[in-house]
Amino acid sequence: MKKYFLVSLSALMVLSACNVNNSQSENSASNMTSIGDSTSNEVTSQENSSGEISSEDTLPPVSGETSNSTSTPTPVEGVFLDEQYESFHYYDPQSYDITEVIPSADPYSQIDTKNERTAFHNQNYTRATSYEDAMYRTNHFLISGDVKDTPEEAAYTINHFPNRRYKNLAVYRIDEGQYEYNPDLSFKSYTINNLEGKNKDIYYGAAYVTLEDVAAYLFAFAEAPANWKSSKSTSVSTNWDVYERANNSYFSANTDDYMYEPDVPRTDFGGERSGEGIYKYYEIDFGYTQVDWTLGYTNYKVPYNNGNKITRGPVRFVYTARDTEGNVGAQHIPLEHRHVFLTYNHYNDFVEYLNYENGWGVPFGWMSAGNEYCSGMSASEFGKGYYEFSNPNPKVEYTDNEVYRTDYQGVLDLLASFDA
Repeated sequence: MKKYFLVSLSALMVLSACNVNNSQSENSASNMTSIGDSTSNEVTSQENSSGEISSEDTLPPVSGETSNSTSTPTPVEGVFLDEQYESFHYYDPQSYDITEVIPSADPYSQIDTKNERTAFHNQNYTRATSYEDAMYRTNHFLISGDVKDTPEEAAYTINHFPNRRYKNLAVYRIDEGQYEYNPDLSFKSYTINNLEGKNKDIYYGAAYVTLEDVAAYLFAFAEAPANWKSSKSTSVSTNWDVYERANNSYFSANTDDYMYEPDVPRTDFGGERSGEGIYKYYEIDFGYTQVDWTLGYTNYKVPYNNGNKITRGPVRFVYTARDTEGNVGAQHIPLEHRHVFLTYNHYNDFVEYLNYENGWGVPFGWMSAGNEYCSGMSASEFGKGYYEFSNPNPKVEYTDNEVYRTDYQGVLDLLASFDA
C-alpha cells in the first residue's frame, strides 16, 4: 500500500523582507525570499581546513511571524526588471498524469553502452512510471524525468529563463507538498505542485536534468539528483554521458567577501550557533543538453555537457542542504525553512523557486539594481570585477520583496482571482 502524506504549515505565515542596503551588517535575516548570496565563486574562494568556505556571519537565524488573518494578503503588483527575457516552456503533454507501472523485472537490463543509453533518451522517451522504474533507470544511468524543456523547433532568443506566466503570483510561496514514503519512512516520491491540475512526480534517488524537475527535487529532498557529482571537474567521468552535472558543493552566505552578490536568507553561521532555522546551503551547476543558455553571455553559447567536456557557464542552483550538525537532506530541514534559488548570471541576481511548476519569484541582486554585469571580485575574461568599477556600490538599493507564505489551495484561489 502506498503511503501519502501532505506536509504543510498549520497557519499562513507572512515574513517581512530584508532591508537591503550597502551595509551588509544591517541586513535582516527575517525574510524568506529576496536577497541571495553565493560563495563558491569560480573567481575567488576561501576554504578552511574542513573544505568548507569560511563564513564570518553573526546574524540571527531565520524567523517569521505568523499571521492571524484567515485571508491571504494581496501585494501590489510590481514591474519585473527582466521583462525582455520572457519566454514560455512547452512541456510534453505525455509527461503528466502518468499511469503507475511497477516493473516485475529490470526493463533496462540490455542497456549497457553509451549508444544504447543515447537511443533510449532519444527514441520515444517517456518519464519513469514509478519509484521502482526510476531506481532501475538510475542503476543503468538513465534519466527519470524530462530530458528537455522545449521542443527542438522552439528556437527562442532566450529559451530557458523561468516562465513568467504566473507573474501575479511571484510573491507567493507554497509551503506544502505531497510525499510518498517507503515502509521504513524513507522518501519515494514528491508530487510537483501544478496550478493547472496536472500531476507529475519526481522520485528520490533518481536522475533529472530539466529546470522544473531539478528545482522541485532540490526543494523536496534538499539533495541533488543522482546524476550530479560533487567535484567541479569539467571532464565527463561517468556513464551519465551528456546528462552528467557537476559542482554539488557547500557554500556559505558571505557577502563580506563577495560584495557584489545579494544576500539569501542567512542560515549559515559556520557551525558556531544552533537552533531552529539555522541551515546550510549547497550549490550545483545547472545546464541543458538540448539547447544553450544565452542571456546575453556570448561566451556560454555552447552546451553545458557535449559528452566529452563540461562548460560550466554562469547558471547555478543554490539550495538549503543540511543543518549545523552536518545532517544532509530534507528529513532534517522543515519544509518551511527550505530555499531553492536560481542564479542565471553567475551570482549577480537570484530568483527563488516557489514550490510549484513555473513558479519563480522576482529577480533580485546586483544587475536587477541597475548595475552592469560583474564577473567576480576581480576582473576576468568575462567582464569587470567588483573592484574594477569606479563606484562598486550598487547604483540602486536592492528591491525589498515580500514573500507571502501560503498553502496550495491558497495559491489556486489567488490564481482564480487574478484571472477573473
